[in-house]
Amino acid sequence: MLKNKRNKIELRSLFLPVHFPLTYCDPFPLASYAFPTSATAGRCYPEPLHPYRGAFQRDRDRIIHCAAFRRLSEKMQVFTTEFGNYHRTRLTHTMEAVCVARTIGRALKLNEDLIEAAALLHDIGHSPFSHAGETALSQLLHDCGGFDHNVQALRIVEKLERRYTGFPGLNLSREILDGQTYKIDKMIMPLLEIQAVDIADSIAYDTHDVDDAMEIGLLSTEQLMRTSLWKQSALRVRQQWVNLNDTEFRRAVVHDLIETQVSDVLQATTPRLERWQTADGRRQQTIAPSTEIAEQKREMEQFLLEHVYRHPNVMVFRRRVADWIEAVFDYYISQPERLPERYGMIIRHEGVKRAAADYIADQTDRSIRSELLKLRPMVGNLLGEGRKCFCKP
Repeated sequence: MLKNKRNKIELRSLFLPVHFPLTYCDPFPLASYAFPTSATAGRCYPEPLHPYRGAFQRDRDRIIHCAAFRRLSEKMQVFTTEFGNYHRTRLTHTMEAVCVARTIGRALKLNEDLIEAAALLHDIGHSPFSHAGETALSQLLHDCGGFDHNVQALRIVEKLERRYTGFPGLNLSREILDGQTYKIDKMIMPLLEIQAVDIADSIAYDTHDVDDAMEIGLLSTEQLMRTSLWKQSALRVRQQWVNLNDTEFRRAVVHDLIETQVSDVLQATTPRLERWQTADGRRQQTIAPSTEIAEQKREMEQFLLEHVYRHPNVMVFRRRVADWIEAVFDYYISQPERLPERYGMIIRHEGVKRAAADYIADQTDRSIRSELLKLRPMVGNLLGEGRKCFCKP
């Protein structure tokens, strides 16, 4: 039994007869600076406590079971499905970020349930075709608030998802919603658990975007050796292993990149945790890399921006996606009666543009292509030829 009583909740729930009480405990002893489940501010729509699942466990389950989360499996991270089945989707990126975040959380004795739920939620608002689709929607909505995937995530879990009879959305705990809000407005420093998710997200995408770009030939080892973070990991791998082929070498370096960054975050964070208990400490980023690794990460991210995200082939694809999204958007704002019935309320209260954007954002890469095939008599063959935009230069 845990000695820290604030980590325990005595439960007499509507889920079980009153004569059968259970006690929910956080699964691991938490550090004094961690956020205990018993301290949750609750939900917008009050619900009875569950006898053997904590609030954040229930949040996790609701996120995993919602339709928007499942659709992440067919939404691209950086590269589309035409180029094989190796590279990440939004869903696999999310799962990698969850793994890194939980590793950090367990090492620091934080609330892993809170971390897991927040990490599962963090990318749920992404539109089809990743940031290319998001940019296109934002431009189309420039006169009515724009489009941001972090804001859309909150719309999904507070309004758009319809899985429960008693309330709209998923009715998640306040701490999970506040964690997502931090991605929109970073004026207030969040809980340590949310900080763990934020840095884990960065570690995951910095590493796997390099891996995926190398797999399809956009990047070479020679190019990456110009970045300090990759170079140091590559040298360590060369010292440890001999006679690796190119694929084995790349994957070994990717493993070392993750290990290096996570270890650095833990080492740099530990002395900062003493400050967290003070008012000044709570206004500063606590879970973060060292100054040296932070600078190397910035260098790597700038490298990825120039050589991957703004690669000429990628930019060609972004322009084509903008045409695809605009065609579908224009069709539905000109014929809003074609939108599914559930979007009627949004049309009445927020306008047809927002309803069309919600519908498009809810689609997958594949379903947008299907929409374009149906619209071909009206908009022409926008899918065109040369769909493999990411061919090796």
